[in-house]
Amino acid sequence: MAKIEFDEKSSGSVTLEFADENGDAVIPTSIKWTWTTVDCVTVINDREQVVISVPAASVEILLEGDDLAFTEAEQTAKEVDRRLTIEAVYNSDLGTDIPLRNDKVITIRNLIYISR
Repeated sequence: MAKIEFDEKSSGSVTLEFADENGDAVIPTSIKWTWTTVDCVTVINDREQVVISVPAASVEILLEGDDLAFTEAEQTAKEVDRRLTIEAVYNSDLGTDIPLRNDKVITIRNLIYISR
């Protein structure tokens, strides 16, 4: 998997693509995501269990501004990692409400001059 990097307080999107047990594209019946510190201890910018209102086989999640901000304790770090956790459910010939779970670690680069 390619490393995903965004700049502090900027914006970027993450593409999510969903596949069934055969690797074929599938449209989940529900999708939600959570944005946390890499250790999953702290939810960032109240982005917890955010529902994707129109599920599709491929969706984009936009992260911007305060989603990509550094905490006070992180101000001197060169970069910081965050975790995007995805929870989805789909139906197939094997059954209904089959869970799809995944996460992506995203690196945010500290732009030292950006106003706090």
